[in-house]
Amino acid sequence: MKNQRRDKFILIVFFLSSALVIFMCLYLSYRMRQLPKYTYEQMEQRLLALAKYAALNVSAEELDAIQSPDDMEKPEFAELRSKLIKFGGENNVMFVYYMRDEGGMARFIADNDETEDTVNIASDRIEWEPKCLEALRGAASVTDIEQYSPGYDGLLSAWAPVFDRDGNVAAIAGIDISDEGLLNQRGEISVLTELLFVNILIVIIAGGANLVMNKNAERARVNALEQALKASRAKGDFLSNMSHEIRTPMNAILGMTSMASRAEESERKDYCLQRIREASEHMLGIINDILDMSKIESGKMELSLVEFSFSRVMRKVVTVNSFKLEEKSIDFTEDTDGNIPERLIGDDQRLTQVIMNLLSNAVKFTPIFGKITVSAKAEEVSDGFCVLRVSCRDSGIGLNAEQKSRLFHAFEQADSSTSRKFGGTGLGLAISKRIVELMGGQIWVESEPGQGAEFIFTARFAAAEGAAEEENFDDDEIRPEDVGRFRGRTILLADDIEINREIAAAFLEPTGISIDFAGNGAEAYNKFSAEPQKYGVIFMDLQMPEMDGYEAARKIRAAAPREGKTVPIIAMTANVFKEDIDKCLEAGMNGHIGKPVSAADVVSKLKEYL
Repeated sequence: MKNQRRDKFILIVFFLSSALVIFMCLYLSYRMRQLPKYTYEQMEQRLLALAKYAALNVSAEELDAIQSPDDMEKPEFAELRSKLIKFGGENNVMFVYYMRDEGGMARFIADNDETEDTVNIASDRIEWEPKCLEALRGAASVTDIEQYSPGYDGLLSAWAPVFDRDGNVAAIAGIDISDEGLLNQRGEISVLTELLFVNILIVIIAGGANLVMNKNAERARVNALEQALKASRAKGDFLSNMSHEIRTPMNAILGMTSMASRAEESERKDYCLQRIREASEHMLGIINDILDMSKIESGKMELSLVEFSFSRVMRKVVTVNSFKLEEKSIDFTEDTDGNIPERLIGDDQRLTQVIMNLLSNAVKFTPIFGKITVSAKAEEVSDGFCVLRVSCRDSGIGLNAEQKSRLFHAFEQADSSTSRKFGGTGLGLAISKRIVELMGGQIWVESEPGQGAEFIFTARFAAAEGAAEEENFDDDEIRPEDVGRFRGRTILLADDIEINREIAAAFLEPTGISIDFAGNGAEAYNKFSAEPQKYGVIFMDLQMPEMDGYEAARKIRAAAPREGKTVPIIAMTANVFKEDIDKCLEAGMNGHIGKPVSAADVVSKLKEYL
């Protein structure tokens, strides 16, 4: 109890003493800050007196005698200059000069400056300063501190009228002095005052710092714990949701595989295979979302720039979602502005991903017989660039303000029950936001509960010139004009998984190309070394036993035959991050295809290198 009373007494004394010191500091600061003001007032009075003295030091007739540059050769001009130089020296001023009005502009007559910067009747006219105009009207004036004339920083000036015999203002006399000393004084006083306050504040703050720091530390610990628990719950819910999301298509794949094995009718088998493909694509989308989120959180998501057709992007998005739109009898409208350049330069796959996310969400949250509109327009087209504005509006459940605030956060959906009711990873919009930002745009939502939602984003692309190029494949089918195209050519494919080799063989069978297989990197190197002229392209998996794809590629590049330096080596792997691609190129490979592999990807590489 005694300790508490003692601590309380010490605290009261400390704060009373601090209050007294602060009051004394404030009073001292006030007195110190008056000093520059007093000094300036004294300087102002001296300037005004000198300006009036300079005005009396010359007659209007003397000034009228100097009207043109030719008059500067007259003895009167030399006498005037001498008088000004003497005046400046005797009165310790930097510049003293005379000016007259000429068509509303100021015309210098002469000054005391003996350097090359002297001004006189031959100098250009300048605009009158506001304070000079007061002198022209008959009243002496002085500038405020730091209110300098243009081009004359650091000079305090005063002006006084020169009257003729009739009492009219014939010209004005000007005086300039440096305000450096005054500004330095004011600056030093300001710094000293601030240092005084800082020292006092440090003493006061130090008295309560321990208590404040302890409270802040406790608050920070509690906040950190709450944030950690929140993040843990969010990721826990996310992992639980992912388990459900992955198990659902896996169940469909396993179930449909079993049904297909028992089915006797080809129609039934085809139905099962189609469902297996749909479930596989759904699961691949989930995995891609997780990988994309990992790239975003590690700061490694980047764009790949290619030429592409925007109209083709829109066709693909609509085609992929057409079945679900028809299944729910949704009134769908797609409106693309004709002013969008046909060919753009950017990452078409990421652009497709964003639009696909928005349309898929709209389909998911729009009831049957609802309405969805996807529109795209060129918001700006100039200097070889196009800013796209794409919107997706639905007549679905809508969002409230709190839901909109969480919408673009990772591992979260608008409502915790959303994933249970509608499915999804909760990552699509967070990924879309990052992609749009990388494209130099932004994404937002406009919505009210029960009134549907409109998701809008902008993105900036370069506009390409010339004719439209050939479109890439959209599926795993080999086009008729490629059939048999590579007959007589042989490639080497290294992959330790037998089913991957079987899939590649099935993909490429229509092209007529021959394939030699290797189960690991060492086997691939040995086969190439034995017949280096045989292979037109090598497709190389990366993670293989005995020797991985990186080492195999390096050994092939170091091989003695000339073909080892020139044979195209393409990575065919599930390692799809940018650092993986960079590592492939560093090992001497020419390109990269990510798994799952499509026939279009493989045929595109064959067309490029064979």
